[in-house]
Amino acid sequence: MRKRFTRRSLLATPGAAGVLSALEKSAATPQRTSRSNPLEELESKIRTERDKRWQGSPLGNQYPFIKQMQEQAPQSLAFLKARPRDLESWKAEARAKILELLLYRPKPCDPKARILARVDKGDYIREYLRFHTTPEIEVGAYFLIPKRAKLPVPAVVALHDHGGFYYWGKEKVIETENENPVLTAYRRKYYEGISYPATLAHHGYAVIAIDMYYFGERRLILDSDLEKGINNWSKLEPSETIDKINQRNGQQECWVDRNLQHVGITWAGVLCWDDIRTIDYLATRSEVDINRIACAGLSVGGWRTNFLAGLDPRIKAACIAGWMTSFHQLIPWFVSYTIPAGNVPGLFRYLDYPDVGSLMMPGALMVVHGLRDGLFPREGVTAAFQNLSQCYAAIGKPERFTTYTYDGPHKFPARAQQLMLEWFDHWV
Repeated sequence: MRKRFTRRSLLATPGAAGVLSALEKSAATPQRTSRSNPLEELESKIRTERDKRWQGSPLGNQYPFIKQMQEQAPQSLAFLKARPRDLESWKAEARAKILELLLYRPKPCDPKARILARVDKGDYIREYLRFHTTPEIEVGAYFLIPKRAKLPVPAVVALHDHGGFYYWGKEKVIETENENPVLTAYRRKYYEGISYPATLAHHGYAVIAIDMYYFGERRLILDSDLEKGINNWSKLEPSETIDKINQRNGQQECWVDRNLQHVGITWAGVLCWDDIRTIDYLATRSEVDINRIACAGLSVGGWRTNFLAGLDPRIKAACIAGWMTSFHQLIPWFVSYTIPAGNVPGLFRYLDYPDVGSLMMPGALMVVHGLRDGLFPREGVTAAFQNLSQCYAAIGKPERFTTYTYDGPHKFPARAQQLMLEWFDHWV
């Protein structure tokens, strides 16, 4: 029997606290530690440059115009502005607008799945398979099936991160045999060495993880790579080679994004529909209870989680790690969020980023945030959490939204992974 888990028990956990009090305390109290704090370093720089003409913004003299346009955007479909009488009608309208803005809606297709390998991991089976998300696109995936649970079981879509690390995708979260030490080190840094899908499978969940576009098996490979015999998984490539490939692919990310837009689609649209089609594939598996689906991810995996949970009503619970903020506070200084993969043109006219997450209501949403995470400003995180908390309170379900903050950098720590498991045990 699964342990009963409530929001009260989460907030009573040592080290867990509401994001508002945690952020306020962190902002007001000097850090008495030698550990690096990227957020405080950036905030210190902001304070020293605030009186400059353009406030030290990376946007320079473009900042005033961009900020003005941001402030004029009304977020007309946001729940707290629209105050809809009918929750489902509001969600249908807002989802339709997001899907329109994504500029990409592939036709439904037969996944034509091919299971290419099965490995017995003791308490679960790990399959490697390939399936179609569109008639033209076939993605690689790992699917974990618990062996000691009564089928069908709930399932989790595990959404890997970005991290400027393109060489692998799904392997960042799915541990495999004889993996490259570079990959092991990456997982140690961002996941404290834990394959959280394996943990979920051990506790009775089926788990699926695919490569998002431009990562892993779908990473950028050039003709020159073939000529040099590099960027090739058939051999154990050294860290120096992998670092150069990641750097090169990062530099060319914007080129790919511009050309996707030139042909009339968005990168974000590809990500969203690949993830929605992943749930479609789960629906074909007899081992899965399609009425009990959750999703989780770190960083851009958190972005993917926010959009998948907001757009697909089959998601009953979600855990977003390291990617929650209001867009209002990002300009003028915190502009690194504008990675090509996360750009939905025109979204801010209708919805702020946390408003997308509110579309999963009354589904259960948990958000994880590190107090040393330098990606987003404290004020943006605070505003996002206030927004979501007020949304859930407005529908009479405040217990279905919770936060976990920790004194650390951008990652998905072990304690947060455990709390995610307990959250899913209660709500999925």
